[in-house]
Amino acid sequence: MEKIDFLLSKLEETVMVVGGIIMVAMNFLNVVCRYLLPKTPFSYTEELVVLVFMWVSMFGISYAYRRGAHTLLTILSDLIKGRGRILIVLFSMAASMLLMALTAYTGWGMVMNQIKFSQILPGMRIPMAYMGWSVPLGAAAAFVSVLVSSCKEINEIRSGTK
Repeated sequence: MEKIDFLLSKLEETVMVVGGIIMVAMNFLNVVCRYLLPKTPFSYTEELVVLVFMWVSMFGISYAYRRGAHTLLTILSDLIKGRGRILIVLFSMAASMLLMALTAYTGWGMVMNQIKFSQILPGMRIPMAYMGWSVPLGAAAAFVSVLVSSCKEINEIRSGTK
């Protein structure tokens, strides 16, 4: 389980760092070219930034869950001690996992429709599914992250370290 956690964490970090670099570079290049070379056809940069933003956002959700930076009904969990706190964590885990499962399911359907109807991004002329895959894959990663972080939190509560 720790190896999967480590690999998924590295994947999330890589997607976010590389994605952030690409977004900053493309936006900078777009602005520079817009003012220095106004007739340069650079329409694909906006699509590329949105595509990368989708991947960074979806894997950022998973990363936030893994780091415990998500909303976990902390007001209630800070007020309640012992087994009641574990129940709040379990409820939050179940609700978050349900949300991620529904997001992955609907994202899968979206991607299948994008493939079925051969949708493309007009500026870059690539399949829209390249952007769409971020939703089910990011939600699946977040599903695992919710489970891992909730189990860690429950273990901390049981051991008395939290």
